Amino acid sequence: MGRVKKAGKSLEKGGKALLRASLVRLLPRPRRPQAAVDPASVRRVLAVRHDARLGNLLLLTPALRLIKTAFPAARVEVLLADKYGAALRFNPCVDEILTARALPGLRLRRYDLAFDFSPQHAFSLSSATWTALSGAKRRIGFDRGDAAKFLDDLVPVPAGRAHETANLASLVRHAAPDAALPPDADLRTEWHFGPGEREAGARTWREWGLDEGSVAVFLGARAEKRLPPEWFLELARRLRAAGRRVVLTGGPAERELLKGLTLPEGVAAAPELPLREFAAAVSHARAVLTADTGPMHLAVAAGTPTVELFSHTEPWRFGYARLPGHRVLDSGGRHPSVDEAWAELSALLAAPRPSA
Repeated sequence: MGRVKKAGKSLEKGGKALLRASLVRLLPRPRRPQAAVDPASVRRVLAVRHDARLGNLLLLTPALRLIKTAFPAARVEVLLADKYGAALRFNPCVDEILTARALPGLRLRRYDLAFDFSPQHAFSLSSATWTALSGAKRRIGFDRGDAAKFLDDLVPVPAGRAHETANLASLVRHAAPDAALPPDADLRTEWHFGPGEREAGARTWREWGLDEGSVAVFLGARAEKRLPPEWFLELARRLRAAGRRVVLTGGPAERELLKGLTLPEGVAAAPELPLREFAAAVSHARAVLTADTGPMHLAVAAGTPTVELFSHTEPWRFGYARLPGHRVLDSGGRHPSVDEAWAELSALLAAPRPSA
């Protein structure tokens, strides 16, 4: 069995290498830039974010605002996976949202700039390929892995600790070094509601039996970040004892786990909702308690106070403790105790809610 597994991995690795070599031959050859970007000449910009994770897409929103600031005459288009495109709807910095269906005609759009916004810690072949397929006059991304074979304007990987919004923003700062852009400390993730969405969210919130003092608890998380449902139920019991109503939210797996459990009175389980309806409802919570997941970034972007549980990821890179109304519980490689989470949540609820 070990030999078969080893042979399979070897074949997979060889297949990826062959695919990469074929793409390098077929795609436009990178040409190193000879001059700085002229902001006045930039009319069309493509931002590429290939992976299908909600949090990563929301972390990109400050960089999109910087693009609009640096190149005010440019049309900004975002190329991404289908799943969470709705997160950018009504964003004033986005003129069009594209998916893989647009790839065949991408070169015809004649981009002046294309940004590969895949994370700096690992080269993404798919994201680099999409960026190269744009045929943009200048293709910008982080210098790691095989990036030099697909992109022509490479940016050194950030050496120090920085929030992910700042890391992504560094690509825009590289392209527009003389633009009057806000400092990293002022960058904010963004979620924009359309006409009537918040009002509909308020109705949903009330239908769940909740009020303006109620707390949303998100049960979902990937892999080692996942906590058992009993952990959240104990926290919900403490919130109920303190006079707070609670809604438990999560994906299909979490709702399945809750089916066999008895929820305390005053604790609701949210049904599955489309992304924008979910965001509109949760924006009315007094606070959201969540692990480092997409809904954490959504709550922050929508302006809802959060307690953020970090057990196996970097809070300095993905957390929002620097922002008013947000608290990070870093348990350093282990799951936090209910007591630890309760202390952070109690402190957040005792403080005035920051004004929007």
